[in-house]
Amino acid sequence: MVLSLAPGMALFAAFFLAPFIILIGSSFSEWRGLELTFTGLDNFRRMLADDVFWKAIGNTVFYSAVGVFVQVPLGCLIGIILAQKIRGWQIFRAIIFIPWVISGAAFALVFSMFYNPRFGLLNDILTVFGFAGRHDWLFDASTARLAIAGTFAFVFGFTMIVIMSEIASIPKELYEAAECDGARGWRLHRYITLPLLRNAIGTCVLIRLLSDIGLFDIVYILTLGGPNDSTVTLALYGYRAYLSGEWGFASAVGSIILLVGLVLIITVSRLFRVGERAQ
Repeated sequence: MVLSLAPGMALFAAFFLAPFIILIGSSFSEWRGLELTFTGLDNFRRMLADDVFWKAIGNTVFYSAVGVFVQVPLGCLIGIILAQKIRGWQIFRAIIFIPWVISGAAFALVFSMFYNPRFGLLNDILTVFGFAGRHDWLFDASTARLAIAGTFAFVFGFTMIVIMSEIASIPKELYEAAECDGARGWRLHRYITLPLLRNAIGTCVLIRLLSDIGLFDIVYILTLGGPNDSTVTLALYGYRAYLSGEWGFASAVGSIILLVGLVLIITVSRLFRVGERAQ
């Protein structure tokens, strides 16, 4: 029994436990190359006193909110509609799902051209509708954060597929019984579908949050966190510290991301009662 578990335990220790211990241990130290000096809470004190850190917190919360309050509701809505097997639903499902399998880096490259102030399609479209000027969307602090959010706000194919799969498992008898009681249209979804989708919605919210608190590639490619740190995220903030050779400080930022992720897992799991049988 023990021998059969040994390979899995070895992989767990090598790729999770050891990095976790190194992350937590180094976050309380000044680590530069081969030099490692214990500094206690100095990294965290410095972090809390840094204005850029709080900008990173605010931006990370904003991007996470876009994921939860835009992506998930849209995915649920489209998933419920397509689950009714409307005409052409398979084609719509494929078209909506394809963007989700494309990497964030590829999306960032496409949208960097879309937002380009000289030849970008967005400015051309706005010009057609009478909005003159060639706005620099990514390097204007008032629009950069919204522009980045726009690159992923409508990529909800994963949520759509999860919702459709969950709806397919709901017994048809429940809808038939509700129709006999006079329920029609969206009342069926309000009183039957949505309550039974609680686990699926909670899972989608959790996955979206855990993805967005570590958002890095899109921001890095589009703005590098600028202008004036108006789009920097926690992941990019930690990456900057790593590049400057402050590995201990970078580990402290990573510890914050890990702690936030743990809090989100517990909070969302309890809020949606993920894992419990829907009644």
